[in-house]
Amino acid sequence: MINHFIELKADIESLKTAFGAALRVGAVAAVDAKKGFRVKWGEDGDGRPFLSPWYPHPESGGATSTWMPLSEGQIVGIMNPGGDPRQGVLLRGGFSDVNPPPSQSLDENVIAFGSVRLTLHRDGRIVVDAGGPVTINSPEIHLGGEGGQPVARVGDLVEVGSGSSAGMWPIVEGSSVVRAVD
Repeated sequence: MINHFIELKADIESLKTAFGAALRVGAVAAVDAKKGFRVKWGEDGDGRPFLSPWYPHPESGGATSTWMPLSEGQIVGIMNPGGDPRQGVLLRGGFSDVNPPPSQSLDENVIAFGSVRLTLHRDGRIVVDAGGPVTINSPEIHLGGEGGQPVARVGDLVEVGSGSSAGMWPIVEGSSVVRAVD
C-alpha cells in the first residue's frame, strides 16, 4: 500500500515538473533567418544566458503566408505540452518597455517596422507613413474609386481644342512627388 502512495507522489511530482515547463515566457535572444529564434530563459550560475533551443519562425506558411521576423528583446511564450522544450511551439508575446505597442487606440490596426507605419482605421481609412518612397506594382491603380479619368504624365500629349494653341501638346510640368510609369 505504501508503495502505491510513493508511486503516486512520484507521478504528481513528475506532472508538476511537466506542467511548470509547459509554458515559458522570455525575450528573444538570438535571431537567424534559417534557424529561427532562441529565447533567454534566465542565467546560469556564472551569469551567462540560459538559452532555449532554436524554434522555427512563428508564421503562417499556407495559402496565406506572412513574414514578420521577431526581433531581439521581443517578448514571446513557448508552449511545451509534454514539457520537452525541443518539441515546443513559439508564440508571439506581448509588449514591454523596450518594445511598446505602436498604438493605444482600439479603433485601428497598426503594423510598424522601422520608419514605416501602416494604419487601418475602423472607419475604413488606411494611412501609410513611410520614411522613403512608396511603390505600388499593379496592372491598374484606381485613385478615389473605379471609373475615374486616366492620369496624365509629363510628356503625354493633350489636345487643346481652340485658340492659337489648338492641337496636340505635351504636358511639360507635373507633380514633384507623384510619379507614374505606363
